[in-house]
Amino acid sequence: MPPALLTHLVGGIPLLQHEHVAVLYRGQAEAYRHAGFLAEGLGRGDLCYYLAPRSYHGEMLARLRGQVPALEGCLCSGLLSIEEGPHDFSTLRKTCQRIFLEAERERAPAVRWLEEGIWPQPAGFPMPNFFEFHALLNYQVKHYPSVALCQYDLNQFEARHLFSAIAVHRHLIVQGTLVRDNPFYIPAEKFIPLSPEERERDLLQLFREVGFEVERLLAALAGYGRLRPESGNP
Repeated sequence: MPPALLTHLVGGIPLLQHEHVAVLYRGQAEAYRHAGFLAEGLGRGDLCYYLAPRSYHGEMLARLRGQVPALEGCLCSGLLSIEEGPHDFSTLRKTCQRIFLEAERERAPAVRWLEEGIWPQPAGFPMPNFFEFHALLNYQVKHYPSVALCQYDLNQFEARHLFSAIAVHRHLIVQGTLVRDNPFYIPAEKFIPLSPEERERDLLQLFREVGFEVERLLAALAGYGRLRPESGNP
């Protein structure tokens, strides 16, 4: 049977259980656009995790308080966890595994992971390990009803890392368009052994075709999603 629908994001974008999605956007104001993804989950008893720089926590909590009357109780019980990210790969992997184990132990209906992809810089986390973790996260979301929503502010996320961010996410949201079948996705077992040049080869070719302009690259990806309208339906 195909995966069940977990939720609809703002704009009606459907997310299915077991999906790992990269949201590419511009401007910090957009970072809180999907606060409702967590708020809805808390209302349903889902285990929710927010990973972002500390400077983002206050605004996200303010948005959630406006939607979740019992927010303090959710924080105290551990139904909602808010963190700024560790310094090393091993701790991040253990944190992720702990979250999914806790969900299973507590029989939470689902896990909702919302991440702001610029957290490694203030945390001093190595970027190669960051992308390896996200390659492996595709496996983790298969083990429990869950969605991992990973946001990348292109005004702050370095362009040289964009190709790797695209490559490790099976699904993308670009210019408000869901690309459920990311043509440049590389599974973990292939991604991790590759050199940086090999990881980026196909995307570099597309980048050349669009004149080395990031906005044209994003438009090409969004266009691919629109050409496959069935990818937007559960």
